[in-house]
Amino acid sequence: MEQGPTILQKITQLYPEMSHSQQMIADVILQDPETAAFYNVGEMARQANVSDSTVTRFAAFIGCSGFPALSRELQELVRSRLTTGERFQLSRTLDNDEQRMVMQFFEDDVQNIMMMRERIDLGVFERTIDSLVSARRVGIVCSRSTVSLGLFFEFYLNLLNKEVTLFTGEPRTLDLLNRFGPEDVIVGIGFARYSRLTVDCLQFARKKGVQIVAITDYPSSPLTGLAHEVLFTPTGIASHMDSFAAPLSLVTALLRVMAHRAPEQVSSSLHVLEDVWTDFGIYVTRKK
Repeated sequence: MEQGPTILQKITQLYPEMSHSQQMIADVILQDPETAAFYNVGEMARQANVSDSTVTRFAAFIGCSGFPALSRELQELVRSRLTTGERFQLSRTLDNDEQRMVMQFFEDDVQNIMMMRERIDLGVFERTIDSLVSARRVGIVCSRSTVSLGLFFEFYLNLLNKEVTLFTGEPRTLDLLNRFGPEDVIVGIGFARYSRLTVDCLQFARKKGVQIVAITDYPSSPLTGLAHEVLFTPTGIASHMDSFAAPLSLVTALLRVMAHRAPEQVSSSLHVLEDVWTDFGIYVTRKK
């Protein structure tokens, strides 16, 4: 039996149809569902800076019989995570606070990947694959810390024999935006705080009719309104750094499905590249 969308998927899918006040409630839930699951009506209203009645109407808008029903769905989702987390806690022996902190970092990454699974729209994922496979060329717009994701994506798209341009703000590459048109795809990667470069590049490409895919964190992201397809992935952890475990997992999934679509082409490309790598001694070879 096919499962219906999770509560986080419902909220994400309905986000564009919400009023501004409803979007403020949605942001509170999507940014920290573990905490929001245990708010009462008044606490949720205070966190979102809206009235109690707005919270009640929000619950009805997303298809719940009332706020208690919304809370129950969130709590069921959260408890399944906490159960996994508790088992994880019991499976290890810790000697000091620093070790606990290290293991908590791993646990935070696991939770982000689980949240991405709960929110992923497989229809959007499938259409994104179709666009990338058929695109004449692919552009990747990234800035600051997200350049790490862009470089990974670019490297493996090249192995899949795609023509790829990485836009990180370097002036000479920005000139290449003019080459992109309706037959091409540009993937914008951006998370809070959002880079002006990424937004400006997507705005420019959109005007030229380029197909835009955004990989971002929240429906309120400025990348969302510029993209034809949006893939949401959380990055938040209790740190000054973002967690890129979930975005990297998403990018890897895109690449793997693309390779699965054209195995013979990928195999042929890799054979050719292997000759180049051998001629230039790219990899260390085992001595006989």
